[in-house]
Amino acid sequence: TITTTMECAGNGRTFLEPQRDGAQWEGGAVGTAEWTGVPLAALLARAGVRPTAHEVILIGADLGELKHSPRPEGKIHYSRSLPLPKAMDDVLLVSRMNGQPLSPSHGFPLRAIVPGWYGMAAVKWLTRIVVSSETYHGYYQTIDYAFWERGSASPTLRPITEMRVKAQIARPGFAEAVPAGHPYRVHGAAWTSGAEIVRVEVSTDAGTTWNDARL
Repeated sequence: TITTTMECAGNGRTFLEPQRDGAQWEGGAVGTAEWTGVPLAALLARAGVRPTAHEVILIGADLGELKHSPRPEGKIHYSRSLPLPKAMDDVLLVSRMNGQPLSPSHGFPLRAIVPGWYGMAAVKWLTRIVVSSETYHGYYQTIDYAFWERGSASPTLRPITEMRVKAQIARPGFAEAVPAGHPYRVHGAAWTSGAEIVRVEVSTDAGTTWNDARL
């Protein structure tokens, strides 16, 4: 059982300038929960992993035909891969959330939880696990949930993986009116992957000046 924060890779997309395609999340696509299950490493150990293994591919039951180009023909399953070291580290295959059986919307009967990575890696409705000796080039690994990284030769598409450092104000809420002349407690949360948050600053004048928040 672990407690971990999961964030959608598109969290806060509605605030981006210029606007980007995808679900126009404001600030609600992140949450923290307690997950109970079996370490993926234990399952792989029982199955036996060959020395040539490179990645572990998680395949979900959700199946559909893509609407936007570039796209493959026909229906495809949602799938993502993990490098073998990550799969053997802290990934869980879970059946319970906050002490209760998974609900259908949260991936019943079984889903993956990948601590420190964006939510697209936490495949729901898990049906198959494939260990591969080659790099996986699935649609949701290369076309969607990927970003351009500039290299010395040319830009290269890289899959989105670890959560970046981020802070989010919970109150005041989006479009909330704050009464003038009265004290108001501004509060929220900050998180990242594989590191500790040591400082958060807050500005009330559009970034002209900044003050330390109390952690």
